Amino acid sequence: MLGLRESEQLWFNLHGDYTYMTEGYYLSLDAEVAGRKVYPSTREIMDAYTAPLAAEKAKLGGIPVLEGRIINFPHDVKPPLIAYPVNPFSTGYEIIENKEEVETKVKRITMSGKFAAHVQQLPSNFRIDTVRCIMGRTLVKEYRDFVKRAFEVFHLPLMKIKTVVTPASYLLSSIEPLLQEDLTLNEKRILEGMGVWRE
Repeated sequence: MLGLRESEQLWFNLHGDYTYMTEGYYLSLDAEVAGRKVYPSTREIMDAYTAPLAAEKAKLGGIPVLEGRIINFPHDVKPPLIAYPVNPFSTGYEIIENKEEVETKVKRITMSGKFAAHVQQLPSNFRIDTVRCIMGRTLVKEYRDFVKRAFEVFHLPLMKIKTVVTPASYLLSSIEPLLQEDLTLNEKRILEGMGVWRE
């Protein structure tokens, strides 16, 4: 679904899954072809869902991130790590807690070295949260400023943000789809409270 807020000439793609070559991706592509300004653009989609691009974009936008690097083979990596595939056709991630898991999990993420992986170094004391962002808003009070900034940087109307939380900070790790049909009643009220929408 594309929504237009009447006060703006800006279309918001509310599908929620903007993965490459899915219905959500093509809604943004069709809007661009029709000459409409749409959030997210197809370029923004590719940036947001590709872990190393998202990390760099977040960093440039002032959002703290985990330090990471791109690898093809499980050499010279030290757990604990979180690893993401770097190709537009794969999703998911692996948490690698010890050196015995490195080879198996890196091979799984890289499809035995066929594609690259983005590995992020995890701190010694952390928890992982996944926060739901609806047009830069969330129901989780501690994340209100964080998701507002993430929306300003990435322009995805609906997204889940995987965050590594340490005693000192919230670190963006990755961005995942949040389907409109999976919104809770209170999350739908966020959209309804933002004014008149039309398709």
